[in-house]
Order: sequence, then structure tokens, then C-alpha cells
Amino acid sequence: MTDFIEEHMDEFEKLLAKIISFKSEKGLRKEQHSVISFLENLLTEMLDADVKVINTKGAPIIIAKIKGENVVTKLFYGHYDVMPAGNIDDWQSSPFTLEKNEGRFWGRGTGDNKGQLMAVIFGLYMYKKTHTTFPFNIQLVIEGEEEQGSTHLSGTISQLLNDLLVDVDSAFVFDGSINQYAQHILRLGNRGALGFEVVTHTALRDNHSGNMGNVMENAAMSLLSAVNKMYDSVQSKVLIPGFYDGVREPNNQELDWLSKLPYEYKLIEEQTGVKNLPINSQDYYHKLMYEPTFNISGIEAGYTEKGMKTIIPHQASLKVDCRIVKNQNIQKIKAEIEKMFAQEIKNKELEIKYLVEIPASFTSSEVPDISRICKALEEIDGTALVEPVMPGTVPNYIWTDILQVPTYTIPLANFDQANHAPNENITLIAFKTGIMLVNKIIENLAA
Repeated sequence: MTDFIEEHMDEFEKLLAKIISFKSEKGLRKEQHSVISFLENLLTEMLDADVKVINTKGAPIIIAKIKGENVVTKLFYGHYDVMPAGNIDDWQSSPFTLEKNEGRFWGRGTGDNKGQLMAVIFGLYMYKKTHTTFPFNIQLVIEGEEEQGSTHLSGTISQLLNDLLVDVDSAFVFDGSINQYAQHILRLGNRGALGFEVVTHTALRDNHSGNMGNVMENAAMSLLSAVNKMYDSVQSKVLIPGFYDGVREPNNQELDWLSKLPYEYKLIEEQTGVKNLPINSQDYYHKLMYEPTFNISGIEAGYTEKGMKTIIPHQASLKVDCRIVKNQNIQKIKAEIEKMFAQEIKNKELEIKYLVEIPASFTSSEVPDISRICKALEEIDGTALVEPVMPGTVPNYIWTDILQVPTYTIPLANFDQANHAPNENITLIAFKTGIMLVNKIIENLAA
């Protein structure tokens, strides 16, 4: 495999440079169409894929089918959109010109997700050149709105269930970061998210605290009271009725996987400044994977600039994000929140605006492909690490709940890829091992 990659590396690098050159950010339609045209040609010429472009109300979605010996189809997901580059002065080189130095490729999208997408395509190309035919069909789904929450992906997939996606039996998501020790990880699920804003109103305008103190209700105090109705900070417990309904505990296989995940709490404390981390790795991962959260991500009220301004705020707001675990019901939680504040909402003293609703995703620890994927990980890394649940939120519910197939997330980019930040990168080692891993996964699935 190493010889194959070295023989083709000049070609791979040129193609990576080309896709990085497209500024496929939100709203740049010309750049979106350019990267789609590039991928259409690449997938057709390199993989003999039958490529279709599905138009949506947002960015188009590429559906590319590679014919195999078996009607069974494996879906491979990636995305071609990137986050805005931001301030160019913060970059050590032009974000849309691929640079290679210090053992890394630099540029916007090298890690998230163009570099990983190209590693997948090159891994498929390696298998095709060394095995002639694929053992099963492969359906590539490449979207252009992942960085905006995959706005139109679920609707498109729903429409294609009985058409282009009818024979899909599993989905593979190549996105995210490998761990600090350069080990790949198989992720079987992820937490979902419910994000909302709470706004309180107590008057038409801010008022002088000397004139209206003890008479006018303070909107910030009102907001804190609302938070205290929803969350007990002493016991770290959410008070919304039914919030914890359906929360499950890990089974024995999942506990075994958790015990094998690397965990150095002192190193994490040094890197993050977070104190009082769990000493036991299973407690740490249990909190990250199996427990829902209630987090205030921002709060705004009154006068916060230099000096003093003696006013009573008439409006205050905060934003909450809840990480949701499998079997929690987002709609039920929303209904309970609105019931808690029904009188305040009716009196226009409080309003709730829902901003994010993404269900959690779950794949059973008993599906047979897990052992085959783990064998591929062992052949590349010497070990196979499995996270039963990814602590973050991605739209994998589209595959597990709408397409209703087991879903495997396998990151290919390095831990310090700086995705969404200046100087985004992918190491040459991560890029090359990613290509090899994709090839190995297909070999083991075929076996």
C-alpha cells in the first residue's frame, strides 16, 4: 500500500491542491458549482462512478454510485463546503493555495473535509486498481451544507430512500479528528443537540435604578429565576419534567470499549485548565457519552461596559445548548419547557426561540461489521479503539433514523488539524494512512 501511494502521490497532491483552491464557502454559488464540476469529473474518470447532482434550495448534493459485484450498497459520506477563512493575516500562507511543509498540507479544508474526502476517493481508487472490481456497490453522498447544519440533507435523503439509496445497508462517515496519539477511532453514535434562547421582558425600556428600584422588576433577575426553574446548579440536575426519560446506560461491550480508550486526566488539565476531572476513565467517558447536558453558552443583560450605569434592565437573554443522548425526545422536552413557562409566555414576559434541533444517533454494539472495521484499524494502527458515542453532535440521525442503517464514523484527520481556525492542516502521515485505511476497510468488509 505504501508503494502504491508513493507512486501516485504527485497526482494525489495536485488533485488535493485543485479542490482546496475552490472557495466553497456558504453563499458562493460560482465556487460551489466549480467544486461540483471538479468532483463530477474526478469520480467519473478515477472511479467510473455514475454521478448525479441533486439540486436543493441550498447547495447541491452529489450522489455517485460505483458498481460492485453485489447489489448490497455501502454509503460513504463527506462534504465539500468549508468554513470561511476569516482574517487572511492570521494565516501563515494563502488559505486557498495548498502548501506543503513541516510534514503537513496547509489550507482551508485540508482537514475538514476536503482532505479527508480526497483520502476516501484515493483509497477507493487504490482498491479499484489493485482488485479490479469492488465486492459491493458504493454510494458516495457528498453535500455542501455540513458547516451550516446540513440544512437540506435530511429532506433529500428522505426523497431518495426508494430510489438511489434503496440497497444501502450501512453508512460510513469520514469526518472529525483522530486522537492525540495518532490512532484512528471507530465511532458508533453521537449526542444530539437542542439549542434555544430565552428572553425576558419587564418594561418598555431600561429605567433608572434610583427612580424605579423596588418597583420595576429586573429582567436579568427574571431570567435567572427562569434558569433556576430549569436547572439545579447545586446538584447539576435538569429540572425540566421528563428530561431524562429514555436515557440508557452502557452495556458490557460498551464498558469494555470505554476501558480501552486512552485517558490522562492530568494532561487534559494541563492542556485545558479544567480542574477536578474524573480520575477514572470510565467516569470521564460516561459523562461525555451517556449523560445529557444543560449548558448556558451565552448571556446578555443590562450595562456591561466600563464604569457604572445605574439602570434596571428591561430585557435579558441567554442561550442554552443541551447535548441530547439517544432515546431522549426533543419534542417532548420542548413541550415541557413551554408548559413550565406558559403563563409568562402568555403575558409576553418571556419568549423562547428554538435554534438547534438535532436528534442523537445510535448504532448497536452487536452489528457484525464492527469486528471487520476493527480488524482494518488494527492492521493500520496496531490497535482498534471504539467510541460507542461521540460526545459532539453531527447529523448522523439521517443515516440511523431516516435511512435506518448502522452508521460508522471514522475520522481521518490529525487531532491538531485546526479545522474552523486559521492554518488548517492535515499531516502527510494522516493523509496517507487515511487512504490505506479506506482500502483496508473495503478488503475486510469483502472478507
